[in-house]
Amino acid sequence: MSWYAAILLPQFPLQAVLRLREERQVEPIAVVEGGTEKGRVLEMTGTAAASGVLRGMASTQALARCPALRIWPRSAAQEQIVSALLLEVAGTLSPLIEATGEGLCLVDLRLVKECDWREWGHRVLERFTSLQLRVRIGVASNPDLAALAATRAEPVLVVQHPGTFLADVAVAEVDAPPDLIAVLRDWGIGHLGDLARLSRGEVIERLGPEAGTLWERAAGRAQRELRLVRPSEIFAEAFDFEQPIDTIEPLLFILRRQLDQLALRLREAYRVVAQMTLTLLLEGGAPYERVFTIPTPTGDVEVLCRILHTHLESLRLEQQPIGVRLLITPVIADSQQFHLFESPLRDPNRFGETLGRLKALVGDGQVGVVQLEDTHRPDGFHLVPPHFEKPGVREEPATSRTLGLPLQRFRPPFPAQVHMRRRMPAMVFSEKVCGEIVDVSGPYRGSGHWWDRGAWSIEEWDIALDNGALYRLSKHQDSWFVEGCYDSPVR
Repeated sequence: MSWYAAILLPQFPLQAVLRLREERQVEPIAVVEGGTEKGRVLEMTGTAAASGVLRGMASTQALARCPALRIWPRSAAQEQIVSALLLEVAGTLSPLIEATGEGLCLVDLRLVKECDWREWGHRVLERFTSLQLRVRIGVASNPDLAALAATRAEPVLVVQHPGTFLADVAVAEVDAPPDLIAVLRDWGIGHLGDLARLSRGEVIERLGPEAGTLWERAAGRAQRELRLVRPSEIFAEAFDFEQPIDTIEPLLFILRRQLDQLALRLREAYRVVAQMTLTLLLEGGAPYERVFTIPTPTGDVEVLCRILHTHLESLRLEQQPIGVRLLITPVIADSQQFHLFESPLRDPNRFGETLGRLKALVGDGQVGVVQLEDTHRPDGFHLVPPHFEKPGVREEPATSRTLGLPLQRFRPPFPAQVHMRRRMPAMVFSEKVCGEIVDVSGPYRGSGHWWDRGAWSIEEWDIALDNGALYRLSKHQDSWFVEGCYDSPVR
């Protein structure tokens, strides 16, 4: 016997907006569609329902019945996240799943070993509870019967005897054409059990093939193939604030809850975080987006929170945030084998946080690893982000390399005044270097990038003073500098 399970998220729009606001579920709240002022109520909390708020009621009517009612618009982004969670969990139960409707998923259990389906359903409930979602589960011998059972589950219902279960189900509860339901009501047929007692052939003869399909459902004999889908492996969270926020605390509070949920899902998938993409929706402006590459991929929520906190505490925005999106790029946790004389950073993520704080102090693009440029310009380099995941590549020493005296550069170089004699430096005066030049070598001229704004030219001289000290002078346009000193055994 084949079994099917239907997983239903009751009050789907309300659950989507309250998922990360569990403390608000006891407040009178209504989710509306069509705007908070002229919209219609889709779902409401129990407190709001007890005050007389009904589905389909206009926002103004709902506020008249419950002055303390908080009206929120439905969130498409949060509903998309919850729908993805529903399919994600269902996909771990069986590869044969169907996205039947809004907040409803069907699972073909033919590949699942038959067991106590009630106990199985309660285990599935616990998984959704950890994701802060409330579901109802119906298990039956065909998809439509399972979906109908889910609507009546409290919270798990296994239909062993379809005829007994369907006898008390109203015809209006089944998805059928309204005109067909109206005709059956005129005939005095209000429950599926009443319809199943009629002859199928006579029902089709009088009311058409749609009535025959409804009769099969009423008799518990309807069978169909599921429209199979594959869950998308997207680890993301979305949250819309009730009103624009002007402090960092509410944002960090929501980000922590989002990371807790994402870390839970990543652990079940045996993944860790390699990259985070933070998007802030701003009031009346373009969204702000920032990508964080994790130095060492991790699932530690504390580490991830510190990375976000370090960036946000120095962030200044022109508009106030009204929503936040967090997207995780996962990878499989990997271990790395180093060479005998190589060692990793003790805590790469803490080092990454330190780099983030330095960027906040000195500016983005001013912190990184020195990368020499392919140019003859002295000290030509730029900064690149560090690569934590790969050990440094050690350059093998050259077997034959001509080495001269090592030059210790002054950074920055000292401004100097140089007196020339016969077009050669004869005296030098600077903050730390003064004296008569007794020997010179040069000039060594270099230039580059003459074709763009980065044009440069330099003239360098190696000099020896009367006290035996060796230095390097440089001339940029009309300015002289002492670039460095040579380590000389003569001194």
